[in-house]
Amino acid sequence: MKHLFTLLLLCSLSTTSILAQNYKQEFEKLCEQGDTAKQKKLLEKWEKGRPNDAELYIAYFNFYVSRSKTEIVTKVTHPDADTKPKAKKQTGYTSEIGYRAEPLGKGFKYINAGIAKYPDRLDMRFGKVYMLGETYKYAALTQELVNVLNYSTTIQNKWKWTDNKLLDKPEDFMLSAIQEYVATIYNSGKSQADNMKEIAETVLKYYPKHVESLSDLGIVYTMKGDLNMALRYFLKASAIEPKDFIVLNNIANIYNKKKDTTNAVKYYEQALKFGDTEAKELANKELKRLTRKPAATNSAAKTKSTATAKKPAATSTNKKAPKKKS
Repeated sequence: MKHLFTLLLLCSLSTTSILAQNYKQEFEKLCEQGDTAKQKKLLEKWEKGRPNDAELYIAYFNFYVSRSKTEIVTKVTHPDADTKPKAKKQTGYTSEIGYRAEPLGKGFKYINAGIAKYPDRLDMRFGKVYMLGETYKYAALTQELVNVLNYSTTIQNKWKWTDNKLLDKPEDFMLSAIQEYVATIYNSGKSQADNMKEIAETVLKYYPKHVESLSDLGIVYTMKGDLNMALRYFLKASAIEPKDFIVLNNIANIYNKKKDTTNAVKYYEQALKFGDTEAKELANKELKRLTRKPAATNSAAKTKSTATAKKPAATSTNKKAPKKKS
């Protein structure tokens, strides 16, 4: 999915009419050259010539996103540079991308206008969502995805992309993209649990058997510490897709946290059966830990007093976060 949005932001534009093609092809060339002054003049000319061209709004959005972008490069020295002479030469650089509010705000203004005029253009909506994620505006991102889901039923999932072309398998495409954004939100930490919950619940409103969203709710409740509710949603997901090893692993983890070893072993064995290499390695590790027998305690009466037998160490619960199903 990210490649599609990268193409959008890099001004990779196609065309339907000769005039529009000329504008877009020229704009694409100017994007490659980085000539912002000529880009601006072309956009103004384009707006006069074809003010209702949907691609114009995307071009304006791209222009202001590019203008707002900043990059801070920092030199990083080797941690042993002060004590080891050879280490002084082992330096590197880190890069941090940011966006200035004023140019980006103009970009959002244009893409919002484009969405209002062409509400069935999913590329516009997801282009906006992508930038909301890049600027950590997760509440706005969540609302935009909810808007997408609500409007999708209005048009019976007949979404369009560049040049107003209908998408192939639009429902699958939309839901897959939404899951990518939910994964982005999840990676931001527990503070985003409510945003994840709102998106998942909206998906399930229209697609009650969507396994990924049922799993997302399981993850949300795990993040909130409600293991019973988490288990409820993971089990619902597993009932629909019994061989989904990510869901099986999350069920095993919940039982592990609840210290229900019998069921934890049961579901780790299922994850081992259906999982990929990484899942199998994890399941094997947990199964070995859960099924190993505690070492026998040797008692000896070296004195007249009877020594108190030590209790075997309690099995530690798995503290890993549930795996996100993307």
